[in-house]
Amino acid sequence: MSASMRVTLVGDWPLVRSGFRQVLQSAGIGVVASVADAADASIVLRRVGADAVVVSALTCQAGVSNTRKIAALDPRLPVLVLGRCADSHSVQRVLDAGARGYLVLEQALDADLIHAVRRVAAGELCLSPGLRIPQPSTSPPMVETPYERLTQRERQVLALLASGRSNREIAAALQLSVNTVAVHRASLKRTLAVRQIASLVLVAIRHGLVAAE
Repeated sequence: MSASMRVTLVGDWPLVRSGFRQVLQSAGIGVVASVADAADASIVLRRVGADAVVVSALTCQAGVSNTRKIAALDPRLPVLVLGRCADSHSVQRVLDAGARGYLVLEQALDADLIHAVRRVAAGELCLSPGLRIPQPSTSPPMVETPYERLTQRERQVLALLASGRSNREIAAALQLSVNTVAVHRASLKRTLAVRQIASLVLVAIRHGLVAAE
């Protein structure tokens, strides 16, 4: 199965994605794309598809946000997250967002990544050794605010939009294509449930991304 498996890599760190690419390709697993976040991944996945997505996340929130957006695009698409959080609550949040597997980045060996990709692509749940899914709680679940669901890249775009930058200027500042910036802008409006740029500016000010004049 691995010879024909096709994977997309998602994560902020190009060096980490490059390392993952080498590990997976050494095992005969094809990497069809390597992108910074879920917005970029959505463009690639619509165009070429994939059998699984591997998300590397500096924070738990980044893992949750990227996983949720990928799951919204295709709930059947297996997602494996590699992150730095090792507590059961954070792992549960990632799984609730739609991931089928979670590895603690600092503990994962090359063989662990290969094994986990194959397992989640086969529809199995895969966790780092020692990780346990917590039992259901009787207390009400914590509800994330729309702002908390934004990825780090979306927050960067939001800050620049609120500063009065055009799509072209944002693309140049973040080294993205204008089309990708437009995708982020549309995602911001959808996630935050706003239509006007003025409303985006207010959100940015409220969360300290820009200063009120």
